[in-house]
Amino acid sequence: MSSMTRKLSIVTTLYRSMDTIDEFIQRALAAGEAVSDDIEIVIVDDGSPDGSANIVRNWVERDARISLLCLSRNFGHHKAMLAGLEHAQGDLIFLIDSDLEEPPELLSEMAQVLRGKAVDCLYGLQERRKGGRMERISGHLFYWLFSALSEVRIPQNVSTMRLMTRRYVSALLKFRDKNPVFVPLSILVGYPQASFPFVKASTSDTTYSLGRRIALTALAITTFSAKPLILMLCFSLMMAFLGIVYGGFVVVRALTGPVQDGWASLMAVVVFFFSLNAVFTGLMGLYVKQILEEVKDRPRSIIRDIYSKRNSSEN
Repeated sequence: MSSMTRKLSIVTTLYRSMDTIDEFIQRALAAGEAVSDDIEIVIVDDGSPDGSANIVRNWVERDARISLLCLSRNFGHHKAMLAGLEHAQGDLIFLIDSDLEEPPELLSEMAQVLRGKAVDCLYGLQERRKGGRMERISGHLFYWLFSALSEVRIPQNVSTMRLMTRRYVSALLKFRDKNPVFVPLSILVGYPQASFPFVKASTSDTTYSLGRRIALTALAITTFSAKPLILMLCFSLMMAFLGIVYGGFVVVRALTGPVQDGWASLMAVVVFFFSLNAVFTGLMGLYVKQILEEVKDRPRSIIRDIYSKRNSSEN
């Protein structure tokens, strides 16, 4: 790569971003101009309920380097990011959130590191996880569970911010998961990758509630690992073996000595195995749900409007 990138794409998403999007665009343009003479900013409106999209539309009218993709509804952060990457045309693509917790000014330094290390993806790595105690605990729990149950190893405290080459993004977009989990997919792509440590600010409340975090953890584990099914099989075999041994013991005891009624212990065993069966059935249901979503072959996201003066079109 030359010292100046031929074309740079900056990709971000909108969701309740009215307070930051104006400043983000100004800072992102300034950061991009230090890296390339040819810049585009692709902004995806993920069904934001506030006026974020209107602010960006005003920018589109003034600056041909900015494009706005409005999704037909809220599809979720990960799908919105991939929709933006699909429309990015740069030789180098900078993916970053628009909440300014990840400084756009890091782009220049990241470009130098990416060239120096000769990697295709340089991902941001938080030196310390931001947020309150509950957010940090839930984050650590997610990484622990995912590492324990998945074959994919993801760096702890990895962030959305990353700088990627065109060939890396093209390979990433070949994954057509209907319910994508971005970070594990980015690891599966392969290619040389490296981390970029930085300090992430904590200026706004996260849009990921505890319920959404639990749902994302379940989605990530069932999408990228069959280990829970293997554990279920191993545990079932172990319990079946213990059941056969205990059954043999009961038969021998009945043939050699008096047998006392044990209603309480019997009910305890019945309740235990019924509960175990319910847990296993629920877990298998999650896998069946993922299969159902994939075979439906529905689009990951739907773009309602595209605003861009560069293409001289407004759909």
